This record gives sequence, structure tokens and C-alpha cells, in this order.
Amino acid sequence: MASKPGAAKGGALLIASLTLAMATGATGTYSYATLSPFLLPSLGMTPGGMGLLFGGLYTVAAASSGVIGRITDRVDPTLVVLVGSACSLVGTVLLAASFSIIGLAASALFAGLAMAASNPGSNGMIAHRIPPGSRAFATGIKQSGATGAGLYLAVVLPGLAVAVGWRWASLAAVIIPILAVITVLIGRRSSQAAMEPEVTTDPHEPRRLTWLSWLAGYALLLGVATGICNGFYVLYAHSLGFGVVEAGLVFAVFAVLSVIARIVWARLSETTWSPAQLLGAVAVIGAISALLCLVAPAVGDWAVWFAAGMGGLSIVGWNALGMVTIMQNVKRDAVGVSASRMLRGFFVGLAIGPLTFGALVEFGGYSVGWLFQFVVLLLAIGVAYFFGRSLAMHTPPGSHLPREAL
Repeated sequence: MASKPGAAKGGALLIASLTLAMATGATGTYSYATLSPFLLPSLGMTPGGMGLLFGGLYTVAAASSGVIGRITDRVDPTLVVLVGSACSLVGTVLLAASFSIIGLAASALFAGLAMAASNPGSNGMIAHRIPPGSRAFATGIKQSGATGAGLYLAVVLPGLAVAVGWRWASLAAVIIPILAVITVLIGRRSSQAAMEPEVTTDPHEPRRLTWLSWLAGYALLLGVATGICNGFYVLYAHSLGFGVVEAGLVFAVFAVLSVIARIVWARLSETTWSPAQLLGAVAVIGAISALLCLVAPAVGDWAVWFAAGMGGLSIVGWNALGMVTIMQNVKRDAVGVSASRMLRGFFVGLAIGPLTFGALVEFGGYSVGWLFQFVVLLLAIGVAYFFGRSLAMHTPPGSHLPREAL
């Protein structure tokens, strides 16, 4: 039986470490997004070029996530978080020092490694230090760290860039990885021993789980949609006549509701709603947000604000649901590799989304891009259905933790 006292001690510090670990993985993405109106004229980029930048970052994350996941299952997960935080810090400094596309590419390389490390490392910390009864709540809180970073950067960076220039403004992001390193190191020094190995009846190896393949497919599609939101909400609002600070606030709406959504969706996983039903609802709401962006030029600026809000409430929230499902249905020593399998699909989608959307904007305008996102989210509804059927067929009764144990 798992020993809970060790996990309970220093719980607030542990949650802070988990949340900041996720924030470091998102620092690069949201720095580029919120500073995009400044990067384009300063470095001679186009929307398609921004798509390439985001695509490169996410490609690095996708390519490295499998290796990082396997490493996480074999070492202390806090080491993975520390290395990821260091990569986030280096990527931020390289962004501030960038005077060409080459500098941005180097920044994206380290940002991609930080993103790939954030989820497996933080999931491993949850699996080893938090008892089953608290994992869903902890997962929701820590997943909100990524969009919490987006909220901070969306509010701070555009106004600061107007005042002191975008390069100096970008350095405001270094506080995120610095705080992550500090909290993790303090937590390692004060934490007690990890929980005892838990007994499980799950006979399946992660690579053989069909439902995990469907979940990875869903993650790919939601990655496409998320990458579009991350990369182009600010630029789209700016193209409709929003000022750079106001466009940043549009992204802040997306980010703040994303923070709430990750916690709420994780809590809903403890109810009678199945993971497939919740994932389907996420895709439906996300599809509505894409339609609102599509019609915004015709109906007015209000549609952009509502689209950002609905996108935040849905598109980003799926991640917490996926993580809880994995921790509920696989052995603790396989959480890292299982999460990495799902996240590899997500990162591939994150790479495809901005690349495709940017190209569509270049050749057909924003309306074609939002129509593309809408179709992707419709496909995600179908994949969520098949995921649910597969999970029900391949998860024998009693082979996972009951929802109330999460």
C-alpha cells in the first residue's frame, strides 16, 4: 500500500514545483506568440515564417519526447525537470539575443527540449510523490502551469516591448525557469522518501495499448488546433485592427481560461462522465471557437474575444484529461513512456498546425486557416468516440484505479 505521509509533507511546494515545471515547457511558445507583432517587422518575417518557427520548436519536442520519457522512468524525475528548466532559460536568453532567423532557430531548439521534458518530468514526480487519491487534482493544477505562463507573458511582454523594446522585454520570461529550479531544489532537499511501489493488475504493456494509440491520435488533432491558437491568435487580432497590447490581451483571455479549464476538466474526470465523453465535449467547444474566428471579420471584434475564451476553455484543457487517463490505466513505472507516446502525437500536431495554418494564410487568407482548424476539430470528435470504445474493450474490470482513487 502506498505511503501517503511522505507525499503529503511539503505538498504546497511540490504543487508549485509541478506547476512551474509545466510553465518552463511553455515559455518559449508563449514568448514567440505574444511578441510576434514585434518579431515580424524586426526580423523581416511573415506569418508563414512564424509557422515555421513554431513548427520547428514542436518538431524538436516531438523528436525528443520518446527518449526523455524513457529516461524519466529510469531516473529521478526532478532531474528531468531541472534539465528542462535549464533549456527553457537558455532558449529565452537566445531569443533576446536573436538578430536573425538563425538565432530564433537556436532559441526554438532549446524551447522544444524544455517542452519535451516538462510533462514526463512532472508526471513522474506526481506518480512517485503523490498518492492516488490526490493525483487528478494535482494533475489539473500542474497542467495549468503551461497556460499560466501564457497569461503572465501575454499581460507583461507586449506592454514592456512597447516601452523598452522586444529583446529586453523577452527577458522578463527568465523568472519562470529560475523559479522552477529554486522550488525543485528546495523540494528535493526537504522531501521524504518516495512512495512504495504500487500493486497493479494491468497486464498490458504501454506499446500494446490500442486505446493509447487512439488517445495519441486525438492528441495529434488537438495539437494541430492548439498550435494554431498559440501561434496566431495575437497575429490574427492584430490583422483585424487590434493594437499590439490589445492583441496580447486577447491571448491573455485564452490563457486565463485555459488555466481554469485544465483544473476543471481534470476534476470532471472524477465524475460519472467518461474520458471519451469529456474529450468529445472539448472538441465540440473548440470547433465552435474556430467558427467564431472564421466569422469575426463579418460580425465584429466581439467574436475574437469569445473565440479566445471558448478556445481556452476547451482546446487546451484536453491535456489534463489525457494525463489523468494514463495515470489511471497504466503502471506507475510506465507513466513516463506512456505520456510520451501521447505527447509525441500532440507535438507532431503542434508542428503541423502552425506550418499548415501559416501556409494557408499566405495563399488563401485567415478564413481558410480557421476553416482548416474547424475540420480538424470535427475529426477529433470522431477519434474521441473510437478512443472510448477501445478503452472500454481493452481495460479489464479492476485493472485501473477507480475514479474516486484519483
